[in-house]
Amino acid sequence: MSEPKRFKRESTLFEHLPNELFVEIFGYLNGVDAVYAFSQLNIRFQCLLNYYVNNFDFKSVSKAKFNYITQLHDIHRWRSLCLSNDDNTPGQIKYFSQLFPPNEYIHQLESLTVLHMKPENAQEFLLQIRSLNNLVSLSIGLICGLNIQSMELPSLKRLVLTSCKHTYWIKNFHCLKSLQYTIEYNCNHNQNLIFPITLKYLKIFYEEGRDGNALRTILQQMSQLTRLALYDNARYSPMPNGKIWEELIQSSLPLLNTFQFFFPFDQYLNISSDLNQTIESFSTPFYLFEKHWFIRCDRSSKSLFMGAIYSLPFAFSRMIINTCSFDMSISTLPISDFDEIKSNYYTRVNTIVFNQECKVPHVGFLSSNIVDLILKVNLPTSWIYLLTKLRHLRIIADMQMSSADFIRLLERAPNLQSLTISIIQLKILTDKFTNQIVCHQLSQQIQSLTISHHYSDIPNLGIVSVRLLCSLVRIFSKKCQHLSLALMAHPNTVRPILRRMRQLRSLHIQWRHVYIGVDDPVAYWLQQQSTDPTALDFVHTNDKNDLFVWFGNRF
Repeated sequence: MSEPKRFKRESTLFEHLPNELFVEIFGYLNGVDAVYAFSQLNIRFQCLLNYYVNNFDFKSVSKAKFNYITQLHDIHRWRSLCLSNDDNTPGQIKYFSQLFPPNEYIHQLESLTVLHMKPENAQEFLLQIRSLNNLVSLSIGLICGLNIQSMELPSLKRLVLTSCKHTYWIKNFHCLKSLQYTIEYNCNHNQNLIFPITLKYLKIFYEEGRDGNALRTILQQMSQLTRLALYDNARYSPMPNGKIWEELIQSSLPLLNTFQFFFPFDQYLNISSDLNQTIESFSTPFYLFEKHWFIRCDRSSKSLFMGAIYSLPFAFSRMIINTCSFDMSISTLPISDFDEIKSNYYTRVNTIVFNQECKVPHVGFLSSNIVDLILKVNLPTSWIYLLTKLRHLRIIADMQMSSADFIRLLERAPNLQSLTISIIQLKILTDKFTNQIVCHQLSQQIQSLTISHHYSDIPNLGIVSVRLLCSLVRIFSKKCQHLSLALMAHPNTVRPILRRMRQLRSLHIQWRHVYIGVDDPVAYWLQQQSTDPTALDFVHTNDKNDLFVWFGNRF
């Protein structure tokens, strides 16, 4: 059979496949990918897409693809939508809302996810979604609820919220059964926590020193809870007390059958006897025999005042390493279940934060799928072999890692694509951008680069000179799709340099308050850019020092 006929026959067989098979395939795909792949083939596929594809997740989608999808598909048919203002899609929420006002286009939604929203935009957005009476699931953040009026979403059963402690506006969600709440401590106004009392599942990320007592007070009113998960994000916390939680559960939470927690501790006043008493408080008949709730305490003989106590199996995606070794770790798990720790108890962990330089990982991490690594101390070489699935690396402290060790890390992490690092640290690891092996490896892997401030407690981006910017462009222009950094140069100097990064889909620049020949560099930049939502590139700013660009000509 000739080549042309063979290919023609395969194409015909594809056309003969039943609709049911394509509908099943669409069910495994994000609607963005399904529409992008199958649109404009023929009327049959267009009808299948319109009727059966209704879940759209626009995280990390290029602006060109975003425009393509929203122009081809009927938004009124969508049932699930995810929008995000992350580094790869800056301003996406505002862009969508300008083109397709939520109260007009998405009133039929059953699931809505809105990520990385600016608090100043939350009030207006929430006003537009008040009419979403079919909404069952809502994920939203970041929000300051100080000036947000109470609202009703009559069908809402699941809420994932990142917000300050002003949660009064959710008190009338009378059908709400599940709440995952991350307290963002960005609001100076004090406020008592308020939750709907209908909740059956509650998961909270908080700081014990600030809100531990307030949290236990409100839990006394939540008698319908069947699952409770608590994650203490504090850097310094006291020893947890299992007896307090036992008494609270017995008196106020009679239906609770699952209690999951992560309680780090870091107190110089702790002594060995205090730690033993803490472990004993989680080893009572109530925990071990009545509820079958088991814990592990990670600690080191070199620093007994630091460590963490958490429930097993580990219930969270983020693990904080708060001890320099696991040589004194102990668990209340029965000896017969010890093998379970090795294979199943840490499978949810995908993010590890190193607060202490822990030399050897304990055996439970062998089953973890680490995709996100945050280094506040040096990374011991014994951990590198666990990083085969690593995608995001954030270095937020001075490290003594050599270029050779950094090369070994890059080689062991072939999926690494996102790097957050200070310019000082990057110069050290690349030998001032002269180490060809390191620079080549970075150019082949990194798709997202954020230059952070050298001091980890300062949220601003790190300042890069024009000379160093040229070095960054030389190394990262091949594959880098996102760039975040701070500059002190005139916009006319920066433009031609950044044009060499032809793969960029998004850009974030902070201009510092220094003399660069122009009073308002963002406004100067915008003089040659359109902020109209139909323009090729979407450009927006939070203030006169922050510029965000979502480029529109790259798929």
